[in-house]
Amino acid sequence: MNHSRGDDEPGVFTRDRLTFLCYGMTVVFGFAVAAIGPAMPLLRDDLGISRTVGGLHFSAVASGSVLTGLVVGRVVGAWGRHRVFWFGGGGVVAGSILIGAGWHPVVTMLGAVLIGMSGSAMIVVAQAVISDHHSLHRPVALTEAATSMSAGTVLPALMIGALVGVGAGWRPAFLIPLAIWLALALLLRTETFPSATAIALPKHHRVLPATYWWFWAAFIPAVGAEWSVGAWGADYLVDVAGTTEGSASFLMSAFFGAMVIGRFIGGKVAAVVSPFVLLLGATSVGLVGTILFWVSDPLAWVVAGLFIAGLGISMLFPMLLSLGIGVAQDHADIASARVSIAAGGSVLVAPLTLGVLADQAGIRSAFAMVPTLLVFLVVLAAIGHRMEAARGDDSIMR
Repeated sequence: MNHSRGDDEPGVFTRDRLTFLCYGMTVVFGFAVAAIGPAMPLLRDDLGISRTVGGLHFSAVASGSVLTGLVVGRVVGAWGRHRVFWFGGGGVVAGSILIGAGWHPVVTMLGAVLIGMSGSAMIVVAQAVISDHHSLHRPVALTEAATSMSAGTVLPALMIGALVGVGAGWRPAFLIPLAIWLALALLLRTETFPSATAIALPKHHRVLPATYWWFWAAFIPAVGAEWSVGAWGADYLVDVAGTTEGSASFLMSAFFGAMVIGRFIGGKVAAVVSPFVLLLGATSVGLVGTILFWVSDPLAWVVAGLFIAGLGISMLFPMLLSLGIGVAQDHADIASARVSIAAGGSVLVAPLTLGVLADQAGIRSAFAMVPTLLVFLVVLAAIGHRMEAARGDDSIMR
């Protein structure tokens, strides 16, 4: 079976088994990563750790992601996309099990590192495969992949809240990635991938144009804002809105659920609106939501802010990815790998910084960081867009 191109006609977006395999594996990663946030108040209580130490779990995920971003090109070149994809997903499963079974923060942080390393390698391959497989419909395909990941992120908040409610605790939720990975392996393990185009070229960093690096830099505040809310939203609900830990974990589904809805709607809009225009609109919605969440006192308004923030923030990553890969042209693997470094670096710094600020000045004051990051994102993306427009290159409209 030839999977070198998923688009039979310019106007037709065809989702096949390979497409759904990539979407499904992003659910595995999304679940494993997102489960850490809603579980954090309970994990901290079980292990007796501070917010600063809790924040190190997110930094551990990021450290693994950054390390992978530095070497994944050579690994894919040596092992091939198929092997990296499946072993990467298996590593996410192993890391998730370590967190769920962890009795000491060293063990749970080791699991977080493994999730970051393995998951980033798998996501780099999945994004590059989707980009090559659906090159004529890249913004839509990448948005749908991000939607699938968001679907994975909303499940932990619901499951952890429900498990705690029935007395089962938070730990069993971390077995879900294993179940999904096994189902994918049983049904779709024989799918073949389009070959990498430029991943093994010498001096491959030189193929990325200067414009790409402005979009790359914009990933840092974009991912920082998303992870800051996802990581500490539950703690914010406990400390500011006065909810219980179990209720806070459940209410975080407002943010993660909005991410799914936002990416589903955004995928439709991306078919007719340019990525940069959609990015600006999404950032504006995210700003409104994060400010409402930050300044409100009644629980209903706080949760409403979470929901609106999720709607806007949902489209930041897929639209920046579409812009970055668009200007990178035939070097999707390289562009996607470099994005993992920016995203990982942001996760390394942002949630930990917010946690330290919260320990020092209170979590409400610390959350002022989130809308600030969104403003910074607009500035960086606007510079990249202006540079690309000045070159007269229509790739930014892909």
